[in-house]
Amino acid sequence: MTKSILIAAFFCAFAGAARAECGTDLEAEEAKVSAAKTCREARAIYEGCLWGSTADVGRGATARTKCEADFLPGANAATKARYNRALSACAKKYARMDGSMYRSAAASCAADAAFAFARKARAP
Repeated sequence: MTKSILIAAFFCAFAGAARAECGTDLEAEEAKVSAAKTCREARAIYEGCLWGSTADVGRGATARTKCEADFLPGANAATKARYNRALSACAKKYARMDGSMYRSAAASCAADAAFAFARKARAP
């Protein structure tokens, strides 16, 4: 219960601050993420416009796809398997939890995993 309250407080505080800078047109906000030139930029736009609800799922998938383009095409089988396990862990972590904030958390977890794999692929 305490964990749920902390997650809700985090999302409410973050989303309230972000909405002042982000629009309410979900398609336009998703287009901003899609138009980002880099994975890092897509992630920053996505995180800056979190609502803490299912509204984040589409933007999260768009950010994840942008980051996957940085590492999946050249990834070996082991890296792809690790990435798929990371995505599965995100889905599993929130699968039994009720509420749209958990769909947002799952989307953010997956986007973060893609960002981490893309960052690692860019490292020298």
